[in-house]
Amino acid sequence: MTTSFIDYERLVLQAYEQKQVDNTLPHGLKHLTPARLKEECVMRCSKGLSKRDEKVIRDFSGDLNESRTYPVIIQQCDTDKFRPLVNFLKGRSENTDPKNIELLAWLIDFPDRPWEIGKVYPTNLMESDTGRITGENPPTSLSATGGNKTTGNPVIPEDPITPNLPESPKEKESQDANAMGTSNQEKLRRKPAKRLAAAIMLSLALGTGGTWWWMDKNQPPNHNGGCMYWMEDHYEPIACNQKIHNAVIIALDTVKLKNFKKITMPDTITYLAIGKVWYAKIDSKIEYYTSEGDHPVVFGRRLKPITKYIIDKYIRSGTIAE
Repeated sequence: MTTSFIDYERLVLQAYEQKQVDNTLPHGLKHLTPARLKEECVMRCSKGLSKRDEKVIRDFSGDLNESRTYPVIIQQCDTDKFRPLVNFLKGRSENTDPKNIELLAWLIDFPDRPWEIGKVYPTNLMESDTGRITGENPPTSLSATGGNKTTGNPVIPEDPITPNLPESPKEKESQDANAMGTSNQEKLRRKPAKRLAAAIMLSLALGTGGTWWWMDKNQPPNHNGGCMYWMEDHYEPIACNQKIHNAVIIALDTVKLKNFKKITMPDTITYLAIGKVWYAKIDSKIEYYTSEGDHPVVFGRRLKPITKYIIDKYIRSGTIAE
């Protein structure tokens, strides 16, 4: 599934907030003002620019004069042009122009920038970059029979051959006792083996039964026609030929049926919900949902990913007031 610009914007903001937490933001982004952001762009140019970064700067500034260098283009750019991005990052505005998001992606060196139509981006590019382990070789081991057999291993002399002498009565009695002891030891060894086999069989039986129980519990019910409808805070499966008063019957979507729910206790939402919770403003009220997509009742209204600004304004403000 291709990545929409809204999802791309969320990934860029996640990377920005992670650098903010790690204290690795450039100076101009640590102390946000339009002038400092402009200076940071000029300094960033000194580190070299790719073709994609040059396009980001020209789209942001609107300057198409190819005779000017990029530091000059930024210096001649009106300082107020950087204010919308500053306001957005400070939570003073809910949305900003896509060119501002691309400028931010360039400043924080976001991988796979800029956004392209039809391109699929990893759900968390920062994790995919930091999660690699390099320079490690798998441990090697020598087998019991491996190695060079001609490198001076000590030769163990063979046992001397002794003639078979007739056994005395005491020796025979001792051998019989040893044979009985060996037989008893073998019987004792067999008991733990039998217990182990029984335990394995019991574990397999329990595991198989548990698997069937889990599959039966988590598998959505099979209804003729395969449809569903919205019921207060979740989707309910229903037969397509069945009718519910004031309910719109839609095709069954097993993913939505299981994962798409309305959050009825928004005061439990924290900053960890960024990237995992979506919202919509309906009749001057904010509604929160556990998955992306369209609003289940107001058709054509697309849910938006929750942001720090929304959490601070509509959730944390109420918590602090209490």
